[in-house]
Amino acid sequence: MDLKRRDSTEGVPQDAGTAQPPKPEEKNPKVLKKREISVFIYTTVLFVVALLLILITYFIQEHRNSALADLTTQHGELTAQVLQNIEELQSRNEKLRDELDQKEDDLEALQEDLDAANRSIETMLAEQAGLEQANEAAKLEKETLEKELQTQRNKTEALGLLAALLSSTEGDDVSGILAQLEVQKANLDTAYLNIYNAYVENMK
Repeated sequence: MDLKRRDSTEGVPQDAGTAQPPKPEEKNPKVLKKREISVFIYTTVLFVVALLLILITYFIQEHRNSALADLTTQHGELTAQVLQNIEELQSRNEKLRDELDQKEDDLEALQEDLDAANRSIETMLAEQAGLEQANEAAKLEKETLEKELQTQRNKTEALGLLAALLSSTEGDDVSGILAQLEVQKANLDTAYLNIYNAYVENMK
């Protein structure tokens, strides 16, 4: 009888079908609770850090957008003011040109009167002297108007160059404008000269 009895575990590997006993710390609820808390805290910290980074990025972008909007507004106002001044100078140039044309007509009329007086010089000596004085005065006035007109033209050209410089966008080649403005900057008023100098400083 004893020979026929077999152990129920005979032929079966001792390791097969036998589970490893759980470690004590894996069954401990406190350890599991601490792990859950640690995971929760780690996840929360990651979330807070990500949220802070998003907020910082948002505020930086808002600040840049605000600064860009202010710069664009100032640029537009300055450009509009420069264009308005150019229009006023052009209007002044037209007025001076009309006055110069009128003086030239007057000078021609005086010259004709002078020629007529010269033909009768013996009888019109006094009138001839007066006409010569008027002729010289008209010439001087003409020269003065021509100088003023040239000055206004130079100012208009300088302001036009400054407006073109301010209207340029990033990446545009403004070296030609800067070279011309360097020659014409003496014709800019103090305020516009300061704007030009500030623009050159910013480029450096």
